[in-house]
Amino acid sequence: MVLRSKGTTNRSDNPSLLLSLYFQGIIQDVKLIFAPNGYITQCPNLNRTCPTCSDFLSLVQGIMDLQELLAKMTLKLNYAESRLTHLEGCHCERTCSTNGLVYRDKELWVEPENCRNCVCKNGVVECRRVFCPPANCSDNMLPVHVDGTCCKTCRPPCAYLGQTFSEGQRFLSRTCKECKNGLMVKVTETCPEINCTIGEQILPEGRCCNVCRGYDFCAEGLICGENSECKNRNTKAECECKIGYASIHGDSTYCE
Repeated sequence: MVLRSKGTTNRSDNPSLLLSLYFQGIIQDVKLIFAPNGYITQCPNLNRTCPTCSDFLSLVQGIMDLQELLAKMTLKLNYAESRLTHLEGCHCERTCSTNGLVYRDKELWVEPENCRNCVCKNGVVECRRVFCPPANCSDNMLPVHVDGTCCKTCRPPCAYLGQTFSEGQRFLSRTCKECKNGLMVKVTETCPEINCTIGEQILPEGRCCNVCRGYDFCAEGLICGENSECKNRNTKAECECKIGYASIHGDSTYCE
């Protein structure tokens, strides 16, 4: 552009003079840059060109996606709050799991193999040994443990060769005999092999087969009460009251 004043002087080669003709006031430290992307001079760390229409559309699409995600999250939060409100009004009980079975709170059951009564209390299993009252057998009966039962029952004794045997007891003479329902009957089972010398072998009380000295009779599962414990003797196992407890009616199986 060529500007001329009222005089005849040509001022087209003076950019500062041209600016002063168009703008009123004073402009200082003006710097004109005749090059593309001149803004990089003011923003030297900007390493790209101005946003394009495609960039703007991508930004708009991203905002729309975030709005959609926010709407979905709001729905999920509202659903979760409604579920929590419903659960807060429910009574949730804790169950108990034992031996592959699940029991409800306060449910009772019996463990016959351990002779225990059990109950589920707030997710915890509590068991107590079955309490057995005295057998109170008559004079011609004896209290004995019978397989499959926890408490002693009354069974008739066996009289054999001047001795008295209770139910289940065995006697070895020429053959092995066992007391069953008041009669001594022959036992045909074979004794197992044992890994000790003859001098180390003993014949347990009421048995027909030898065992090695130091044999663990309690491991056979003698049933003792809650306040008593099994003790190995020389030829048998017996229940013994724990410290501070006394036997009931002379029977250390049950102690108080």
